[in-house]
Amino acid sequence: MAKKTKIEAAVTNGVLKLRLSGRIWQGDVASSFKWEIDAALAQNIKTAELYINSEGGSVFEAQEAINELKRLDKVLITIGSLAASAATMFLCHFEAQSYSTSQFMIHKPLTWASGNEDQVKAELKALTNLTNVYRSAYAKKLNITEEEVDDLWKNDYWMDAKEAKEKGLISTIIDEEIEVDETTVAMMVACGCPNVPQPTAKKSDNTNNNDTKMDINQLRAALGMSATATEQEVLNRLAENKTKAEAAAAAEASSNEQKKTNAERVVNKAILDKKITADMKETYVSLHIQDPASTEAILNGMKGVTAASENQKHTADGDLPKGRENWTIDDYLEKDPQAFNDLCETNPDLVKKMNAAYSQKK
Repeated sequence: MAKKTKIEAAVTNGVLKLRLSGRIWQGDVASSFKWEIDAALAQNIKTAELYINSEGGSVFEAQEAINELKRLDKVLITIGSLAASAATMFLCHFEAQSYSTSQFMIHKPLTWASGNEDQVKAELKALTNLTNVYRSAYAKKLNITEEEVDDLWKNDYWMDAKEAKEKGLISTIIDEEIEVDETTVAMMVACGCPNVPQPTAKKSDNTNNNDTKMDINQLRAALGMSATATEQEVLNRLAENKTKAEAAAAAEASSNEQKKTNAERVVNKAILDKKITADMKETYVSLHIQDPASTEAILNGMKGVTAASENQKHTADGDLPKGRENWTIDDYLEKDPQAFNDLCETNPDLVKKMNAAYSQKK
C-alpha cells in the first residue's frame, strides 16, 4: 500500500511549526518529529504548534511521537478537518483547538499481528498495555471513569467540535472556515466518517489574479513542492494524492474481504467437523476477523460431536444395549441411524420384526 503521510516543518518567529497530514504509519512520524525537535532545541526553540489532519494509524507510532513532543516546553495543537483514532491521543497530552467543522473519533486501539504463537502473544500483550495507557489518558482528559471510557469506545465514537469541547478534548473552537480538499474527503470516507463534507468549491474564473497566485502558493507549500512548480504540476500532484487515497481505501476493503473469506473457510470446516453448530457461524466469523490465531486455537481445541452409536455399540450377537429394547425403526432413524445399520448386520431377524411392526403401523 502506498504511504500517504505528509509531515512538514518550519520555524517562524521562534516557534517550531509542524504539520501532520494523512495516516500515521509505523516508523514515519516519530522519527521525523525527533529530527525536527532536535534541530529546534539546538536553537533553543522550546515551543511548537502542531497542525493535525489525520485518520489515525499506528497506535504505537502515535505514542512515540507524543513522547518526542513532550521534550518541548509547550505544544499547541490545531485540528483540521479530522482527528480520528490514534490522532486523538495527541489531544490528551497537549492544549488543543479546532475549527467548527472539525470531526473527531475515538475507539479502542487496534493492531494486526502475525508470526508464530509466541510472537502473536507478545503483540497482544503490547496492545493490552497500550490499551490501558489509552484508557487512562481518555479518562483523565474527558474527566470520566475508565469504565465509562470502556462504554464509550465499544464502537467508533464520533464527535463534532462542539461536543469535543464540551467533553474537554479541545479547549477552543476557531471561528473560521477551513478548506477541504479531495484528499481529505477520501481520507474521511476511508475511516467511516458519518458526516463527509464536499470539497471546497474552486474560485470562479473572474477571481482576482493575485488571489489565484496566493492559492497556488499555498497549495505548493501544503504539498511540499518547490516555489517554482507550475500550476499544472500542482494539479497533477493533487490528482496523484487522490489516486493514492482511493487505492488505499480499495486495498483496505480488499484486505477486509480477504480476512472474511479466511474466517468463513475456517468456521465452515469447524461446522463440518461438528465442532460448532451452523447458528454460531456469524459469531465465530466475527471473532476470527478480529483475532484469527486465538479463534483457530479455540476451534482446534474443540472435539466434534460423536454419534451415540460410537459410544453405545450393539454386541456381536445382536443383543440390544440397555434402554433400547423397545426402540422402533423411527427411534433408530431419528436418534442413531448408524446403530440401525449395524443392527441390520448383527440381528437381521430383529430388523425384520421391526419392519413388520412399522408396516402395520402405516
